[in-house]
Amino acid sequence: MVEKVKELIEQIAQQKVENTSGISNNLSSDVAKETGNSIVSGFKDALSNGQVNDIMGLMNINASAISSNPVVQNIVNSLTGKLSSNFGIDTQAAVNFSQSVIPQILSTIFSKAKDGNGGFNIADIISSLSGGQGGGILDSLKGLDQNGDGQVNIQDAISALGGKGGLGNILGGFFKK
Repeated sequence: MVEKVKELIEQIAQQKVENTSGISNNLSSDVAKETGNSIVSGFKDALSNGQVNDIMGLMNINASAISSNPVVQNIVNSLTGKLSSNFGIDTQAAVNFSQSVIPQILSTIFSKAKDGNGGFNIADIISSLSGGQGGGILDSLKGLDQNGDGQVNIQDAISALGGKGGLGNILGGFFKK
C-alpha cells in the first residue's frame, strides 16, 4: 500500500505543478517528493503532539472542508515554507500549490480508504500507522509503548483505552449485570 500512496502523491503533485504558475515543470519530481515528505512528517508531528482525533477526523470529513483540519493546515504551511526555501519558489505560488495539492491528496487517499477502492483500505492504513510490515509512523513514538513489548502498535492503543478510567472501563460498566 505504501507504494500506491507514493504513486498517488507523485501523480497528483506533478499534475498540480503543471497547472500552477510560478513553479517550473522541471521541478515537478522534486516538488512531488517534498510533498510526500511533508505529508509523512506532518502526520508524525500530529501523532507526537497528540492530535489523534484530528487525524481520525480526516476519515469522516468531506473534501471541501478538509483544508480546515489542523493537521492539514500544518502540512500546508510546512510544505509552503519548504517550497519557498528549498526551491526558491515564489511564496504566493508555493501557497497556491500547497493549499491545492495537500487537501486533494488527502481527500483522495481517505476517500479510497473508505471505499476500499484501488487497494486502499482502512486496515492497511491502520497497519502502516501502527508499525505493521516493516515499521510505520508510530514506531518512532516509543514513549507510547503501553504494554512494554518494545513496539508501538494497535495493541498499545487498546491498552491505553483500557487503563484506569479508560474508555474500555467506561464501556465495560455498561455491560455489567
